[in-house]
Amino acid sequence: MASWISFVGFGLGIMMTNSGLLEPLQERLRATVIGGGEPATLASLLRLSPWVVIAALALLVGLWFFRTPFQAAYQGGWSWPVTGLTIGLIGLFAWPLSAQTGRQFGLSVTEPAYSYMRFFLLAQPEALSWASFMWIGIPLGSYLSARWHGEFKWRSPGPQRLLQALAGGVVMGIGAAIAGGCTVGHSLTGFSTLAMSSITATAGILAGVWTASLVLFGDVMVQRSVRHAERA
Repeated sequence: MASWISFVGFGLGIMMTNSGLLEPLQERLRATVIGGGEPATLASLLRLSPWVVIAALALLVGLWFFRTPFQAAYQGGWSWPVTGLTIGLIGLFAWPLSAQTGRQFGLSVTEPAYSYMRFFLLAQPEALSWASFMWIGIPLGSYLSARWHGEFKWRSPGPQRLLQALAGGVVMGIGAAIAGGCTVGHSLTGFSTLAMSSITATAGILAGVWTASLVLFGDVMVQRSVRHAERA
């Protein structure tokens, strides 16, 4: 239930930022443009071939990959390498499939969330697009995966947790709208093109997640870090 409430808050945050109360703030933040002409990429800034940059990043990720446990003690289902590889393949095929509909972009979550808000709240059926169907696949795929691994169950947290989920979803939606994307649109899709906007957004997302985690779960994170250091 908390996940569904968070999704509603996510859509509302996007809606109020793109077309509502916070639209002037968004316009003000976007008024300053750094650079000009073609969109900046990490390869263009370094004046290197994109494949050289990709090879260097792949090497760094590969070193980190083999130094990290494939599955945490608390994790069920697929390990994170299998999950990451699967999501990467889905993201790869999303580009040509999306292009077949005239949409020149890959996987996205912020865009379809905003589309559904426009469809249900503003009665704009033209807002629905290829990306809108992703929001059908996310809960359906999650449900089938959870059932497959025997982890599916209905949970109804208390009022405080639901309010936290709603507030977190709204804040996340506001940030995604201002940034023009979230972890899927920027970190998965945009980062693969080495776009500096996506790299910057991803760095901000990581900083925000770590900050929120330290505030909300500081003691737990410290204990896990100590246990990991002891095993190392």
